[in-house]
Amino acid sequence: MKNEKKEERFHVISVPRGGEYCLKLSDGTIVYLNAESKLSYPVTFSETERKVHLVGEAFFDVQKDTTKPFIVDMDSLQIRVLGTEFGVRAYTDEECVKTTLKQGSVKVETNSNNLILSPGTQAIFKKSDHSLERQEVNINLFIGWKDGRLIFKHCPLEEVLRDLGRWYNFNVTFEREELRSLPFSLNIEKHEDFSEVLDLLEETECVTFEITDNTVIVK
Repeated sequence: MKNEKKEERFHVISVPRGGEYCLKLSDGTIVYLNAESKLSYPVTFSETERKVHLVGEAFFDVQKDTTKPFIVDMDSLQIRVLGTEFGVRAYTDEECVKTTLKQGSVKVETNSNNLILSPGTQAIFKKSDHSLERQEVNINLFIGWKDGRLIFKHCPLEEVLRDLGRWYNFNVTFEREELRSLPFSLNIEKHEDFSEVLDLLEETECVTFEITDNTVIVK
């Protein structure tokens, strides 16, 4: 009788809206999970690779192992590293997957293309056409959340409130469509009182907010 292949078992960590979580994997890699994110990883890594699956946003501080690459899988996209620090933003309701490198080197792969990132650069994968681009960025804008800050620079108000909604757990409606694209910059502590954050946005005199239950109405 042939030996049956053992079924691979996985741990699944799900972080709700308004939450965050930090864990250490069996290889020593540290993972920071942002709000509304999910990480799946095997109970025991294979002998040839260390593969995890991500939905949402995470920062990885990968323990170096030249014999066993660390792979972050997101269906149409994979990130392959040996040992480095990088952030990934891969929410299902967003058009782009963004990989931002802090230290070391990573390879971002799709079915038809790949990029090598150096520190201070970011790969942008567009789901609609599977294109892959690289750009230089201020990494604090994309991984500042790990260190307790929410930073936005000239971002559309819709994007700002979407991120704030994940952290403070609220929904958003706009009374006028043109309000969605208004550019805003913001640099706040992650645990700042929600009402004070809205007050900061209202100081621009471009918008006002009304709160009903857990919904913010933008006027």
